Amino acid sequence: MNIQQIIDELKNIKEQAINDDEITKSSIIEAITDIIHDVEGTEFDFTNLSEEEDYASSYEEPDFTKLEIL
Repeated sequence: MNIQQIIDELKNIKEQAINDDEITKSSIIEAITDIIHDVEGTEFDFTNLSEEEDYASSYEEPDFTKLEIL
């Protein structure tokens, strides 16, 4: 996520909060927290990525060259 995307997301949150009386403080905090997680890269857990890559690479990749569409 680049700076312009972050600014656009924050402007969107601000606009929605101003224009919609049903938006609560907690939903605004949740939206900002989502942006923080996206920027920090904490949305997913990548701590064991190398183990998963090793496991996945132990399988042969399928050969799609002879695939026929019926």
